[in-house]
Amino acid sequence: MRKLWRYKYKTPPPTLLVLYQGERVAELQEFSEGYIFRYLPAFARLKLSAFPGLSFDKGDLPFEELPAFFQERLPDMRRPEIRERIKEQRISPENKLQLLATLGSHAITDPFEFRLAPVA
Repeated sequence: MRKLWRYKYKTPPPTLLVLYQGERVAELQEFSEGYIFRYLPAFARLKLSAFPGLSFDKGDLPFEELPAFFQERLPDMRRPEIRERIKEQRISPENKLQLLATLGSHAITDPFEFRLAPVA
């Protein structure tokens, strides 16, 4: 990233919590400049393997675009039932964290669950 990010927010940035067996193990925060991903101490304590493309050793990881691990969990917006559910729940198709928390929170292929952090 070329410029330094400014972390000034009047309210906390939108945060997607990554849970493993109900415990917070990682989080993804959305800023105007992009996303910040971080592993939490529980991830190491539970001896989990790092997510593809998200190094465990580098601390906070900045991304301009949504990391691939999360992109893969986004619902297929071309499917009519997905479009209908988005419309029913009044979710903006641009709000990727809300889409992940609502429609991509569980997957058959991995044991991690996504949930939006409550706004303080």
